[in-house]
Amino acid sequence: MVEPADVLGLTRGYKLQPHDDEAVEYYLLRRLLGRELPLEGIIMEDDPLSAPPWELLNRHGREDDAFFFAHGQTIDGKGSRNKRTCAGGGCWEGQKVIVDDKQLIIPDSGMEIPWKKYHLLNFHNDGEKGSTRWVMHEYSVTGPPDLASSSVRLYRILFSGHGKKRKREPDDYGRDDDGGERAA
Repeated sequence: MVEPADVLGLTRGYKLQPHDDEAVEYYLLRRLLGRELPLEGIIMEDDPLSAPPWELLNRHGREDDAFFFAHGQTIDGKGSRNKRTCAGGGCWEGQKVIVDDKQLIIPDSGMEIPWKKYHLLNFHNDGEKGSTRWVMHEYSVTGPPDLASSSVRLYRILFSGHGKKRKREPDDYGRDDDGGERAA
């Protein structure tokens, strides 16, 4: 499998790890403004609710950490409550705002851009209890109105690996109800 870093001409093992304000300024804001990104292609276009996190990352040749651009989805299509249920079962739980309306000052214009970061603590398969150690961060621009009206979000999904359940995939994942292998 070709590593994403190889495709972009980066050193093997390169890992995108921007600080929160850098993720917003250099990636999300530029995306919203239609500007070129510093590393085109390092952030994937995919819906983080389209599959369980290990499947989503595997689909893009990633293991434990990746960034995605996607449109945020509200539960009823018009409200402020976001959908957190994934295709194929499972959901993200424990949503909490950890950065709320922090101001990002754009150096060349002096413009202030407020933004927000949600931290979703755990991904759970249906009926599962306890932490799976998968975490999702959601970044959104909350102003000015022309930028805040966009549904595009920046997501970071990562496997923390801390605690008792250190497996990336559940034991029963990939098996059907009869114990046989599930068709891909």
